[in-house]
Amino acid sequence: MHISNIFCNFAGKIVLKMKKVVFFCMMSLVVLGMTSCNECRCDHSTKPGGTEPVCYYHAQTLDLVVNKNQWAFDDQMGMFYCSFDVPEITANVYNYGTFNLFREYNSGAQNAYQVALPETSYLSAEEDDGQTKKIVYYQQHIDYTVGIGVVEVFLTISDFFYDGFTPDAMHFRLQLIY
Repeated sequence: MHISNIFCNFAGKIVLKMKKVVFFCMMSLVVLGMTSCNECRCDHSTKPGGTEPVCYYHAQTLDLVVNKNQWAFDDQMGMFYCSFDVPEITANVYNYGTFNLFREYNSGAQNAYQVALPETSYLSAEEDDGQTKKIVYYQQHIDYTVGIGVVEVFLTISDFFYDGFTPDAMHFRLQLIY
């Protein structure tokens, strides 16, 4: 057997072992990083009978309702909007929390359900010009923005089909986690 073959076999075994060692070290660092990143608000008191700090998160759900007459129209942007004052969104919640807005259908009923925003719906309406009736198909897109102390909901209709259109009353649920 030639000396170069012996050396290549030996070097190959070392490289294979090094790959395993490097992989094991990387996985250990990932696991260590994931377990040490558990940030939470901690009360400096301890759990009864222990020394571990008590950690907690706050969660809050707010109901927001837009009545049909509360929608405003922005001519420049070509969309309807409604603003809500939400004092629960403080600077702390805004900077360190998370929030999600859902549209709630059949609010208050047993078959109520929620859809996360943004939401795009495909709808139809009957258009009557006095002589003929036709069905018009359009998209309705609902989105929102959040600021400190305020939530704004926006509603846009595809093709800006706004002649005589006013959005219906809508129920929303804002979920805050901080």
